[in-house]
Amino acid sequence: MTASNTAKFTQGKISRHLIVMSGSATVGLVTLFLVDLVDMFYLSLLGETELAAAIGFAGSILFFTSSISIGFSIASGAQVSKAIGSNDQQRAKSLVVNTSVTSLLVAIPTLTLLMIYASDILTLIGAEGRAHELALDYLYITLPSFPLLMLGMAASGVVRALGEAKTAMNLTLLGGLVNFVLDPIFIFVLDMGVSGAATATVFARFAMAAYGIHHVVYKNELISRFNVDRYKQDFKDIIGIAFPAVLTNISTPITMSFITREMSQFGDEAVAGNAIISRVVPVAFAGLFALSGVVGPIAGQNWGAGQINRVRKTLYESTLITTVYVALVSVVLFLLTDYLIIFFSAEGVSAELVTLFCLGISLSWVFHGITFNTNALFNNLGKPTWATAFNLGKATLGTIPFVWVGANLYEYEGVLIGQAIGACVFGIAGFLVSLILIRKL
Repeated sequence: MTASNTAKFTQGKISRHLIVMSGSATVGLVTLFLVDLVDMFYLSLLGETELAAAIGFAGSILFFTSSISIGFSIASGAQVSKAIGSNDQQRAKSLVVNTSVTSLLVAIPTLTLLMIYASDILTLIGAEGRAHELALDYLYITLPSFPLLMLGMAASGVVRALGEAKTAMNLTLLGGLVNFVLDPIFIFVLDMGVSGAATATVFARFAMAAYGIHHVVYKNELISRFNVDRYKQDFKDIIGIAFPAVLTNISTPITMSFITREMSQFGDEAVAGNAIISRVVPVAFAGLFALSGVVGPIAGQNWGAGQINRVRKTLYESTLITTVYVALVSVVLFLLTDYLIIFFSAEGVSAELVTLFCLGISLSWVFHGITFNTNALFNNLGKPTWATAFNLGKATLGTIPFVWVGANLYEYEGVLIGQAIGACVFGIAGFLVSLILIRKL
């Protein structure tokens, strides 16, 4: 096994691995998510409230596709990290090929269905009139690049499994930079508006996929010939993690769609305000998304090497890092509240929602982060269905009743409050159950 393919996470301080890997990944993710913020800013300059609402509606569907791709990223990372931890190079190569093939087999029919029913789905979640029209335009351009997103994210999972922090950062950094450069060209210079923002996103996905595949295939030589018999053997293991992981991640867009639906009853300003928050969150809490992407491979390598104490330590230290990180970010959001309102030209209800989030609701992301980490542990420790149960539970029992009650008591502000309370309940429950699982190992 080459030096780059050794089990790096089975030695050294867990906290250092968590901070170094998640730190580098955060840089790339912030760049990528920052582009979404820039998208929103550029479109707000065009002077249509419906544009922000349209991005919010379209985002609910696009988050669905992103969740599927993240699920396969988790599957590729979990399988490859365990193979590397067990010092099985050939197994790792086979899994890279077969995970990519499975990703495409899932992406193509999913893409077809979404293209056919995109308009109906938008109507279902509350999009109307001009906002519906703009959201549909955005989706028809962006959705066909879904297979590229799947391949890029699968490659990203392999890179994280190898412990290559710089490459993981560069992959997302490249996508963000491509989008950042092309956005103003397509939106303003070519006068394409919302269609221009969507086109820039497609180019960014192509760049990410090309970079990730090149690095995995050519630099690390994690490639083998496709073998039907081997694929049949690997398919069960891949789907065994990917399917529950996809279901787990699908729960997030289900939650977003329900919240968008609830917000829509209070008008386009409420939907726009929620869309602004949805763009701020990934940038502000990119460290949490990056951390959860690291927790899995670290736990997977150590489980493969039989070092269970290091798996337990991964849970404790990731929870500590999550808490400190959210506290610091919440302070920054508190200080930047007025600037964010001005930046996005938020008015009325939109401004009130942004203020509420920055002045307290943001702290609930401690529990969202804990849920991300514990789900990563479940997926990488042979219990992907547990992650599915928790996320689907959070998307339903942890969201619908809390948000519904909140909306009826406090209208649009109650939607955010209810969502935060549900996150707290399921975050604590996930942490306790993960401790039980580690003891059983």
